[in-house]
Amino acid sequence: MEILDQPSAQSGQTVASDGNRIVAYLIDSVIVFVLALVPIVGWIAGLAYAVTRDGLPFLDGQSVGKKVMKLRAVTEDGQPLTNNWSPVIVRNIVLFIPFFAIIELVVMLNNPQKLRLGDQWAKTKVISVE
Repeated sequence: MEILDQPSAQSGQTVASDGNRIVAYLIDSVIVFVLALVPIVGWIAGLAYAVTRDGLPFLDGQSVGKKVMKLRAVTEDGQPLTNNWSPVIVRNIVLFIPFFAIIELVVMLNNPQKLRLGDQWAKTKVISVE
């Protein structure tokens, strides 16, 4: 069963719903796919976006998918990931392991705090923003 917009016990912020996170991921995946259609430069841009998307300063620390779905990846204490490259790379690089996105989805759907493994390893969470 999906837990929708539950308050985070640590900070009072609202944890993002599974559905919103999945849609945001799909939007970001489409962007990476479209970029990958352009040989070499597009591949590099798509890879760079996929790895750094939650820390990009010109997107206010939100990926395009998260911005559309009104979500933000933050540290455990609620700080935005803008220009905070260590957790950004750790939380996103794991998705390049073949079939790991499926494992991440299963973990997130079964975790009471809605954390996927990348979130746990990077000590981040995804919250809803107004």
